[in-house]
Amino acid sequence: MKLHRKPVLSYLRGTGARAPDREGILLKKGTRNPSYQRRWFILRGNLLYYLENRRDRTPLGLILLDNCQVEPRDSTTEPYAFAILASAREGGRCYKLAAESKAELDGWLRALVRAGWSQLWELLQPLQEQYQRVCQEAGVEPQAPPQEDRFLDLPSSPAPSSFQELHQRFGEEIQALARSRATKKQTDLMEFG
Repeated sequence: MKLHRKPVLSYLRGTGARAPDREGILLKKGTRNPSYQRRWFILRGNLLYYLENRRDRTPLGLILLDNCQVEPRDSTTEPYAFAILASAREGGRCYKLAAESKAELDGWLRALVRAGWSQLWELLQPLQEQYQRVCQEAGVEPQAPPQEDRFLDLPSSPAPSSFQELHQRFGEEIQALARSRATKKQTDLMEFG
């Protein structure tokens, strides 16, 4: 999935005073370097960033947690290890990680399991408010979803398979409303001009 750098980095740095969902040191086993490297991880919603150290401003990488499985790994040689398995649709990569203690492992596993769509519910309200505002400015009545479709109160269509698809649907509708608003303003100016 292609993610745009600027919004992803601004989301890493935070939204106002809101703290990350979880952050701290994890050990990450690389694909090229098979030994574990200490990295600073930051979880925000369904995005898991990792940086070389806490003070860095640019992440080394990003793991999109939608459609991922989080599995603890029982091993005497690698205590507190777990894996994040991306779906085949997301590239099928396996991220091998380890915590430094049992308490840290338990905390990270709980946070990562909750990080998929459930965390995106928080983002839904601001998107709905933006949609209402754009509709009002465009002089268009917002469309209410059909009663039978209860998935995120979206217009009747198949449930989105990813956040990108959900974002694209809202974006297309907002762009259409913005074009409608611009056309209405032009018409109003021509009537008064």
